[in-house]
Amino acid sequence: MKSKTADYDALQSAYLLEYDRRRILNCADTFENLAAVFAEMNRDEDGNVRDREGECDREAAWRMKRAQENRRHYASYMKQLAGLMQAVAGTSVQMIRLGGRKEKQIFRALDGEGIIVQDIFLLRGQKDKLEISVSLCTKKDTSVTIEEIAGYLSVLMDIRLMPEKRNPYFVGKDMVNLYFEEEPAYCCMTAAATAVKENETVSGDCYSFFEEDDAVTMILSDGVGSGESAAKDSSRIVDLTEQILDAGLGEKMAVQMLNGMVGTEGDETHMATLDVCRVDLMTGECALIKAGAASTFIKRGDQVERVSSDTLPLGMMAEEEEKEMRRQLKDGDMVILVSDGVTQDWPCGDGDFFLAQQIGKLSVSSPVDMANHLLRYAIGQCQGKIRDDMTILVTGIWENREDM
Repeated sequence: MKSKTADYDALQSAYLLEYDRRRILNCADTFENLAAVFAEMNRDEDGNVRDREGECDREAAWRMKRAQENRRHYASYMKQLAGLMQAVAGTSVQMIRLGGRKEKQIFRALDGEGIIVQDIFLLRGQKDKLEISVSLCTKKDTSVTIEEIAGYLSVLMDIRLMPEKRNPYFVGKDMVNLYFEEEPAYCCMTAAATAVKENETVSGDCYSFFEEDDAVTMILSDGVGSGESAAKDSSRIVDLTEQILDAGLGEKMAVQMLNGMVGTEGDETHMATLDVCRVDLMTGECALIKAGAASTFIKRGDQVERVSSDTLPLGMMAEEEEKEMRRQLKDGDMVILVSDGVTQDWPCGDGDFFLAQQIGKLSVSSPVDMANHLLRYAIGQCQGKIRDDMTILVTGIWENREDM
């Protein structure tokens, strides 16, 4: 018979290999998608490789050739990012067998609920975040929800646990590995309000709320100009930002990569801004990084902080401009992102100043109400004229309390 130590070592090795494999594949998928984007940029609408050597405008042909060469250089640069993948693959995860009286207590209690537990481990990764891995199944041909199991474990371990998104919703008689993590200190609600520029059918702004188990990231991009062309540029930026974040590379790396990518195009008419704000629900910390984006507003009661940056849009930023700003949020705070169309061209003057004043006056606690009210207010300041696309994103956070 194999010893328990051997079984433990085998299980640990299998988990680490699977953990690393998933993260490497996420990175690989991101690089593959970016490579496809570069290939598409070098082709015309008919799918042929662009060639402008025969055009009369020699300067335009030279710019196009230079842009293509830049894209090839950027592809080479992406190979250097393989080092990041190696770093991801090298991520260590400490597995701790629960063992002792506590493990037996959990096994017996879940057995009483018709659940057979094979193994239970505590997992601790790079961020020192506590996770729990459990291998279990039901006794009979019945099923139990993942939420019910999380509830049982929370009571038995005296830790408020929540299931990770990778888990199945139901557990049956087949043995499965489930993953749970400590419930974040904060919960959040998000909302968006938008208005399209007059005489346009689509907005040149694009946004997304990228949700993780322990964080939410607001992404907002404003394409140059308006209409379909601007919408295409901004939606591409938002989509690629999500893919980079999903690979676990972080918001600062996302801005760096996209700034380099857009810069290789050599076409200022297809540039876009990027505003990224990540709210960590474990710590309440807010990280912001901007590329030509409008001001962000942080509301705490009747006090409002305006966070702004003088950076240029993607493709024009210098490396030293890619700075991350951090703020510590508290219970009830709201973070508000806006596109520049919200505060520009106000007849009364400084739109940022007057919008901040209005935010401070509002006593609403719902992000939906906040976003809708501010959009109506901004349109009203321009006498009902929507001279540019308007987008307002709001995230509010609250402490997770025992009585909630």
